[in-house]
Amino acid sequence: MGDDINSKQDPVWDVAWSWVLRQHEHDSFDATDEAELVQWLAADAAHRQAYDKAGRLWLMAGLVPSANDIDVPGTKDLGGKA
Repeated sequence: MGDDINSKQDPVWDVAWSWVLRQHEHDSFDATDEAELVQWLAADAAHRQAYDKAGRLWLMAGLVPSANDIDVPGTKDLGGKA
């Protein structure tokens, strides 16, 4: 299928998203990682643009509550709690 979203994925975006995940989900992000990120960002303006976009997406995603955090009267949440 030519319209498959994965076939159109931008490799720069993939790396940028990976950097954002590493920063926010890993306690082991250290000075060496930071230096590698800075080097990657400096290598190409497209890297910086993709990283900024990925960072904004990360922040916006945090503003959206999980479906389990939304109380819907008369229903059970996805975790099985009444």
